[in-house]
Amino acid sequence: MKQFEFRLQKVMETTRTREEIQKRELAKALSVLLSNEQLLEKMFDRLEEQIGEYNSRRRASSMKASEMLAYSAYTEKLGAEIRQQKKAIEKLALLVQQHREKLIEISKDKKILEKLKEKKYEEYRKKLRTMEQKFMDEMSARSFTNGRSEGQ
Repeated sequence: MKQFEFRLQKVMETTRTREEIQKRELAKALSVLLSNEQLLEKMFDRLEEQIGEYNSRRRASSMKASEMLAYSAYTEKLGAEIRQQKKAIEKLALLVQQHREKLIEISKDKKILEKLKEKKYEEYRKKLRTMEQKFMDEMSARSFTNGRSEGQ
């Protein structure tokens, strides 16, 4: 009997390759998301520092209207950057989720193929055992027949 050969081996290998590529894509997307979240945290820190500086300067001395306007403009600019960064993070989080879902789908396909391969391999082994048993039975029958014919 010929050696076990899984008909869908190439498909299985392609699926494994797709899974590895998708894992790398997910890792990249997660890395970008993390760096953008860290950037947002830094933006919040800058905004907090700006507000603290404004409050301490306001208490310490009388501020000119031009200084107040400058602080206000910078605070508004930081607020706009923070809103923009939040939107970017939302898009990145969606992208990460899409990569996860795609990876899950590919992993499911791979598991189905692996289970099918296991099933086909077990069928092959069962068939092989059956053939071996038939061969052994035939050899025993011949040996018995040859033993009887020699003894007569």
